[in-house]
Amino acid sequence: MKKIVFGSITIVLIIIFWQLNALRIDNKFLFPYPVDVINTLYHLLTSIETYRIIIYSFFRLLIAISSATLLGIMLGIIAGLNDWFAYLLNPLITSLRTLPVASVIVVILILYGQSFSLYIITFLMLFPIIFESTKQGVLNIDSSLIEALRLEEKQIKKHIFNIYLPLSKPFIKAGLLQSVGIGFKVLVMAEFIAQSPISIGQALYLGRINLDYAQVFAWTIIIIVLVTSIELFINKIKYN
Repeated sequence: MKKIVFGSITIVLIIIFWQLNALRIDNKFLFPYPVDVINTLYHLLTSIETYRIIIYSFFRLLIAISSATLLGIMLGIIAGLNDWFAYLLNPLITSLRTLPVASVIVVILILYGQSFSLYIITFLMLFPIIFESTKQGVLNIDSSLIEALRLEEKQIKKHIFNIYLPLSKPFIKAGLLQSVGIGFKVLVMAEFIAQSPISIGQALYLGRINLDYAQVFAWTIIIIVLVTSIELFINKIKYN
């Protein structure tokens, strides 16, 4: 109950601050009033095209997250069990975590064009998060248990699914929660720069060049609601 109350107070304060700044600027083309954004949001939510755009962007995000999760968990487990492998991948992981997102987007767009770049860019930004989360999960497993399991080399597949993954799930879950928000933001930015057809990024781009900032604000609200909903869904997943 307290979360709802304090959350509602925060939203009201944001709207008041928004309204005051809109009154100060007094130019709805540059800084729209809350009521203008709400009207635009209503029109977007009652348009089939909006949901088509959301589905296309979500499909791209799903492919990127699935790929990053599968490879990140697999290599993260190996790195958690073998120091030499962790040291081998460390320069790559560090580079991916520190490179500016805008630079990565531009370079990948040049190398691979518009079609596949969105998936590659999002994957490259998410893979280090899942990898590090999984590796930390394995490293937090009792070392004596790992040493005992290493004696049963023929059972490695069984150990991965019955021991390593279950014991690492809290860390993997945290990585997934973090990657959803980051992944969506990176994807939308890539769509915006690449002007990808049928995408949230393109909708934001069109709103910008047409000076329709009410649409930009409305799409931003949609993005916030979508990411929050996905994170809440992931957070409620029950693990056996």
